[in-house]
Amino acid sequence: MRTMLKTTAAVGAAVLLGLGATSAHAADASQEAATSAPTKAQTTPVTVMNTQVHAWLRVHVRAEPNTSSEILSHVAPGYTYPAICWTYGETVTLEGYTNNKWVLIDRTWPKQNGYVTAIALSGNDTGGVSEKC
Repeated sequence: MRTMLKTTAAVGAAVLLGLGATSAHAADASQEAATSAPTKAQTTPVTVMNTQVHAWLRVHVRAEPNTSSEILSHVAPGYTYPAICWTYGETVTLEGYTNNKWVLIDRTWPKQNGYVTAIALSGNDTGGVSEKC
């Protein structure tokens, strides 16, 4: 019923504007097709590959990117961890370095993912993680 009212309104507008009913129906049909057809972005899932990060300091993995949130675990020097992305958080100073970037570590099931200050990771100021959360 809604489509019929929409089409009737389009035909009425076309008549008032001096257009033929055929062009009103064609315009309405093309508009409806454009809004209802799924795009490739809507139908294709996105896969993000983890970046491997290497810890050079022992620090806590936290529930949020700050030092007051729940401690989930830790990273240890010399170990490599899968990281998802980096984000801004609390500014931290460790070993003479100051940074407000935190890396989201991909922890194994069933534990939740957590954040570690990028200072504890080798590489650049984001621990070598290029993807921003």
